Amino acid sequence: MEKFLFVLSRGLEDPVRATRAFQLAKVAKEKGHEVNIFLVDDAVSYAILGLADGVMAPTGDNAKQYLDYLISQDVSFYVCTPCARTRLFGEDQFIKGAKLSTAGHLIDMAAESKVFTF
Repeated sequence: MEKFLFVLSRGLEDPVRATRAFQLAKVAKEKGHEVNIFLVDDAVSYAILGLADGVMAPTGDNAKQYLDYLISQDVSFYVCTPCARTRLFGEDQFIKGAKLSTAGHLIDMAAESKVFTF
C-alpha cells in the first residue's frame, strides 16, 4: 500500500481540476492505498458542506459523487488554515473528515507521500 497526497488549489471556478482530483483520489482509495487530500487557496470551498453539489466536469463527471465516496471511506481532508479563515470558513461548516491544517503539516505529508497537485 502506498500513500498518496492530493493537493488541490483550484476552487469552484475550475470544476475540471477539482473533479479529476477527487476522481483519482477515489481510484487510489479503491485500490487500497492511503489517501489524504489537502485543500489550499480557492479549493478550501470544497471543505464546506454542500458547495461541491453542482460541480461537474464537461465529461459529465460530478465532483460530489467522488467526494461522497471519499467521505464514506473516512479519507482525511486537510484545509489550509489561513485560506479558510480569510474566507470566514470554520470547521463547524466542514464536510466529515475535514479539519484545519498548516503548511508545515502539508510539507510533512508530502515528504512521505506520492503527491498529485491540481
